[in-house]
Amino acid sequence: MSSNSPDESGETYGTAELNHRGRLTIPKSLRDELQLDDGTTFEVVREGGDIRLVRQLPDLETLTRGGEWGDETFRDAGEGTFGGR
Repeated sequence: MSSNSPDESGETYGTAELNHRGRLTIPKSLRDELQLDDGTTFEVVREGGDIRLVRQLPDLETLTRGGEWGDETFRDAGEGTFGGR
């Protein structure tokens, strides 16, 4: 993949230049589109001579209500969740 052309699944968003501190800036239009905020973490993957950034998603949290769920809890969930199918 050339640095000036998109791969088969993407599009280009401009260029990013590495500064003297080893930092680069992801173009604002892409940050906005992907909702990337301060503190977003990426895994840096080397693929031959290319570098790929893979966004790390936060771990899911399990929430409990502190007791057993009753039989009526999900009685009407089908239509709301699955569109009445």
